[in-house]
Amino acid sequence: MKTTFRSTSVALILLTMLLLLAGCEKKTAVTDPTAQSTPGSTKVLEAADLVGYDGKRLRKSVDHIREASEKHNQNVEKMAGSGPEQ
Repeated sequence: MKTTFRSTSVALILLTMLLLLAGCEKKTAVTDPTAQSTPGSTKVLEAADLVGYDGKRLRKSVDHIREASEKHNQNVEKMAGSGPEQ
């Protein structure tokens, strides 16, 4: 009886160690939401609902800011392209 208990305990300990080692070898992917979304996408901002913010309004606000920034950058590029040539 004592030998059976001891061998069962050793087998469980070895099995647990093997499972833990096998779990440690797996490479986990980075779960950065911005890396998963397409570049320039603000869809991940809707997840702010989970922490108490209004995600849809936050996304619309950021989209508006980005559009205004892109429009400004296009205007600056246009002005730089049509500037005086030397």
